[in-house]
Amino acid sequence: MPIPSPVQTDREDQSKPRTTSGVSVRAMLIGLIVTALIDLWIHYAELVLGGTRGHTALANTSIPVGAFNALFALVGINLVLTRLSPKLRLSSAELLTIYVMSAVSTVLSSSGGMHFLIPTITAAHYFSHMNPENGWSGLFMQFVPKWVTQSNPEALKAFYAGGSTLNLHQWATQILVWCGFLMVFTTATLCMVYILRKQWIEREHLPFPTVMLPLELAKEGTPLLRDRFFWIGTIVTFCLVWWNTLATNYPSMPHINLRATYLDSSFPNPPWNALVPLPVTFFPFAIGIGYLLSTEVVFSCWFFYVVSKLEAVFGVASGLSTGAAGVQSVFPWLSYQSAGSFLGLAGVSIWISRNHLREVFRTAFCDNPNNDAEAKGYRIAVLGLIFCIIAMIAFTVVLGASLPMAVVWIALVLAYMIAATRIRAETGNAWPVGPQVDPFQFIMMAGGTGIFHTSDLTSLTYVRAATAQQDFRGMIMPHQLDGLKIADSAEIKPGKLAGAMMLAVAFGTIISFIIALYVWTKYGALAKTDTWRSMMGKANFDKLATWMKLKSPNPPDVEGMKGVGLGIAFTMFLSYMRMRYVWWPFHPVGYCMSTTWLSFETWMPFLIAWLAKIIIIRAGGMKLYKQMLPLFLGLIAGDFLGGGMTTLLGCFTNISVYPANW
Repeated sequence: MPIPSPVQTDREDQSKPRTTSGVSVRAMLIGLIVTALIDLWIHYAELVLGGTRGHTALANTSIPVGAFNALFALVGINLVLTRLSPKLRLSSAELLTIYVMSAVSTVLSSSGGMHFLIPTITAAHYFSHMNPENGWSGLFMQFVPKWVTQSNPEALKAFYAGGSTLNLHQWATQILVWCGFLMVFTTATLCMVYILRKQWIEREHLPFPTVMLPLELAKEGTPLLRDRFFWIGTIVTFCLVWWNTLATNYPSMPHINLRATYLDSSFPNPPWNALVPLPVTFFPFAIGIGYLLSTEVVFSCWFFYVVSKLEAVFGVASGLSTGAAGVQSVFPWLSYQSAGSFLGLAGVSIWISRNHLREVFRTAFCDNPNNDAEAKGYRIAVLGLIFCIIAMIAFTVVLGASLPMAVVWIALVLAYMIAATRIRAETGNAWPVGPQVDPFQFIMMAGGTGIFHTSDLTSLTYVRAATAQQDFRGMIMPHQLDGLKIADSAEIKPGKLAGAMMLAVAFGTIISFIIALYVWTKYGALAKTDTWRSMMGKANFDKLATWMKLKSPNPPDVEGMKGVGLGIAFTMFLSYMRMRYVWWPFHPVGYCMSTTWLSFETWMPFLIAWLAKIIIIRAGGMKLYKQMLPLFLGLIAGDFLGGGMTTLLGCFTNISVYPANW
């Protein structure tokens, strides 16, 4: 029995035939052009503006800012064409196709994607040569395969020093290898969401809050733009972003701080210092997303964060936490609880989908008793998933990992992604994030460092950077599932839109890789670009070197495994209670999010959204709730439009930009 969701999105009549009109040639061409433009925007904004002048993250939120701004612009152009030349206007399905193509492809360009991968494939050879005292040459350099990394001294100098012209010939092998791997990896995740699509969308009716705004904007006639509450929310948050951008450039203007304010200094003494860090934020877009969730989900998101803080206080007060605040492997093992909760949620999701998965395999390869029209699509998805998993395992082994290590790694990565994608579908989490204990750290925790060969850890360092495991904000899988949900709502054949997504990713990864290299070779990774991103590759190998220099290997972390076990067990318990009792108010996805970075940034916005929703429903019932819905959609739209426009202005001027979403 699926986990029930009290709030379900409005659905069209299931008997209506699906069309393919949205996946037209012109829509795909426009989608590819928009993808290239957003990729250029992302790389310039985040690498050049970067940490010196600020920017709004254009691809890292659950509704990608770049793709959303492009959709809003196309809707405006469409309204003009409706009056001047109706035959040229884009249909609602075409607008959504363009949005989905740009959203799924450009997410790979930012943090967790290209901005981490490219510095990783350059770091080992460059820093081992420039800083021989780091000892890398004797630790792991013999296990670094040259065919996947950049070892050309001229190319490395241009990349890190800048002031050069990009020589694509020097990078051809790396572009081919890593864009090929990304294509295989993203095809695997697309196959998974295609297989799970009907279960999560049509049977469990997961709410998918982050597709509501794009769907409403793309509706024929765009009724949302005629709603005064929508414009109130949009104008207020839009003006806040611009005001704060002006205040950033003119210090005499008062700043309206919506980003994190830390209350750490209020709790200097034990046991209350275990609350540290304690940030408070007021992101308008996060409040808007919270309003779209079911009461149980939005309540659980902030409630379990508070519980996690109280656990930490109890651990210090009782003496169970023997380490300092923030140490992972002591009671209450919060980071490891989070890892266990993700694995538990992935397991529960597969378990409650077991009947559907049996139907998928029977439909794809056996008698197709229900005459399911998607039999061919299921067959392609299952075979594609099998092929991609084998290819990813083989690639990891060729890089230097043992076969068992590669199998465990790929299994953990896919399990984490299933959980993160489900969380996104149920919470619309403002930023796609995962546990602090990523699969790489999980393997080290469970097995200790002694059982791994240097080649295992070196190969995983590269694959980790390519699979968004350093930063879940670069995950494509939640956006792919959102795309299929949009296809379901817009009556577009899912197979056709899946093909458009694959085309966008294939084109987008190559274009994005080249644009990123152009920006880095022009401005220099160590000269005029954002240091945090540019040095992410070195940080990976510094960590690897630290493990290699250990005089005695670390044993398996028994305390950490306790936390993982607790996380798995409690997630299963919460899931069972949700399935068994309708009145049960605690949702497992809230627990999964409670110790991730996301909850640190969104617990207060979700608390505000929960209070607003409770007050509005009690005052006027669901009728008033629906009347106020455009206001909260406006909070999201205004925040992202303001952030996108100020960031775009910053790309053409020397102004500093207020970051609206981080």
